[in-house]
Amino acid sequence: TISPRGVPSMALPRPPVSASASYLRRRTPPRQRQRIPFVRSVLSVRGCLSAASAVSVAASSTAAVSAFVTTSAPPPAFSVSPPVRPRTSLAMSSSSSNSETNKIGRVVVVGSANQDLTAYTGTVPTLGETVIGSSFETCCGGKGANQAVAAASLGICPVTMVCRVGPDSFGSDLLANFRSVGVQYDEENTVLPANCDIDDEGDNEDYCVPHTGVAPIVVDTKCGDNMIIVVPGANHALTPEDVRAAVLSEDAPPPSVVVVQLEIKPESALEALKAGREAGSTTIFNPAPAPDGWELDPDFYKFADIVIPNESELRRLCGVDVDDADADEEKLARELFDRGVRKAVIVTLGARGAMVLSKDDEGGGDIAKAMVSAPPGLPCESLPVVDTVGAGDAFCGSLSAYLSAGLDLPDAASRACGDASAP
Repeated sequence: TISPRGVPSMALPRPPVSASASYLRRRTPPRQRQRIPFVRSVLSVRGCLSAASAVSVAASSTAAVSAFVTTSAPPPAFSVSPPVRPRTSLAMSSSSSNSETNKIGRVVVVGSANQDLTAYTGTVPTLGETVIGSSFETCCGGKGANQAVAAASLGICPVTMVCRVGPDSFGSDLLANFRSVGVQYDEENTVLPANCDIDDEGDNEDYCVPHTGVAPIVVDTKCGDNMIIVVPGANHALTPEDVRAAVLSEDAPPPSVVVVQLEIKPESALEALKAGREAGSTTIFNPAPAPDGWELDPDFYKFADIVIPNESELRRLCGVDVDDADADEEKLARELFDRGVRKAVIVTLGARGAMVLSKDDEGGGDIAKAMVSAPPGLPCESLPVVDTVGAGDAFCGSLSAYLSAGLDLPDAASRACGDASAP
């Protein structure tokens, strides 16, 4: 297809509202949300990319792109219905001749899938109090699911989600959401059986229901503040053995990128990085939510090619007070290389874009620094930042898709900043 600027662009169908993740919903009162036009439904707000934003992102860096070639995706790794839509392949001219094209790889996201249950009220209840709310809504969420939807919505590579949901309506909604944007998943193992026993810690270890992970949320409509309780549920049924079998499955080509976060059990998240390294994939570790009250296994850094924290997560990883405004972000990020990170540390900085620290390709000790931001010309360029909730998920998902398409790290990070911006 051709964008309004006359350059090749990605052919992206307009995602339905139901394919969204719950970003803006958590902090915006209902009456304000009703005034937000659909064009705001890009990655950082609702988990999918608008066509207008995709055109602007593609048009902003034509020097790096010689053509957008529409191809069909390889056969899905698992049985998926409906079939995955055709993908858009990138032919890069920065590192190859016009007659050569980079092979588009597969992205595997290992992580959580939750259903958000949001109640809006003008009076937040105190302990023991009952109040009347003004509205209620449910929405698909979970960091892993958000990142998979973000990557798949770009339409440039096959995306597989490795997660667990319960045999309930919430799980059905999440899987329908995956199908609507072309996220592949293992239909046989993703939904837990009704008699599943989750080995989890809790006050009542004998009572365990394999329900889909949920996040009950109370939002104060007067100021937008919220209270959230995340109940992992089926997410904690994803075992290291499950993860290893999915990443190293012989039923699909090895993934080019493996992404994981910390909303599943730490041992399962670590296994995703280990299996990804064994498969020859680029392993991306998003340490969110950052460890609070427990120590992160040092192997997380050793098996991660790229680590992507935000500012507060970086401080927690390095043992610095999250409110320390004088903390040197670059110095803290360089500490993660000393812990074993192999290729890059990317710190997302909200309205300031992202800081990319990367080792040279020869494997030497030199670390290059690049400050990147959204490409110029996006519809949101002149608008103020309203809310950064979910922008990190959008960034991680988009970055993984661009890397699988062969873009270099600074270019991929810049485009991911654009995708994580809400026009």
